[in-house]
Amino acid sequence: MNIIILELSCVKIYINDFFEKNCPLNSFISLIENFKFNSEKYSDIDDLKNIVKENNVALKNIGCSVYKGYTYLTAHDEEKRRILCNYLNLWLDEKKSINVTNSIITDTQWELIEELWNLLKQRYYRNRCDRQEEINTLEIRKRINLMVYCVNRDYLKNMCSRAINSNHNIENKCSGFSMFTNKYYEQFLNESGCFGDTINPKDHRYFIDDNCNLHNMAITFPKFDSESKQIVYNHESRKPIEKCKNTIQSGGDNKELAAPSETELTSTDKRSSKPVYCAGLSALGIVFTSIVLYKYTTLGSFI
Repeated sequence: MNIIILELSCVKIYINDFFEKNCPLNSFISLIENFKFNSEKYSDIDDLKNIVKENNVALKNIGCSVYKGYTYLTAHDEEKRRILCNYLNLWLDEKKSINVTNSIITDTQWELIEELWNLLKQRYYRNRCDRQEEINTLEIRKRINLMVYCVNRDYLKNMCSRAINSNHNIENKCSGFSMFTNKYYEQFLNESGCFGDTINPKDHRYFIDDNCNLHNMAITFPKFDSESKQIVYNHESRKPIEKCKNTIQSGGDNKELAAPSETELTSTDKRSSKPVYCAGLSALGIVFTSIVLYKYTTLGSFI
């Protein structure tokens, strides 16, 4: 009996990972991060000839991925286009910060990327994505991670809400939603230190909007209540990030959300949070997974 319970628990984790991986934004991220494919497919396109001519691998990779991402997002409805556009802007700002600061790409070469963006904006003007450069790129990865979490959260929350409204497949969709928010609540909280008294409540690293910020953990990381079959936004388990204590008097460290590395907190995080024993799922667990994914998943293709 214990083995079956253990296997079902592991199956839930795999199902949750499946849903998260196939969130539309995560699919988009995978598209633009596939530098090898994008370079091979788009480097011969006329719009990219000036970029390719520079014979700079990093520049070509970014240019081809901007082309892929921009042309992809123009084919979608306004709301999805807005989300993908926001991400592409942040992603490009981060690439600029890394490559120009480290002299991998010169300022003059980077202008070719901005020119490509403007060219695509003119071509797809009705479905355009405006370039919005971040004024402050300090620790921009933190802002990206929070933004990606919240977009994926809303997507999975909508799946749960539809299941509740239809009274169908609630356990599968909504337990997956709670597992997702639990995972990232712990991740953001554990990697945080404390907030100093002088920190701006709308600091770009920790604030996206009123429903997505690290100053209100209960709202940002809601849970599903299986008894009431409702999504709750004030759960007592969501402790806030603490204020730093006696930082002036003691002169001690004022650790404000230590910066995670790029691989620590990305939406395509490949780290396995599954216990070792999950690797040994029996035939029962595998069959159960296949049945659930076949019968209950309604995810369409976003590529």
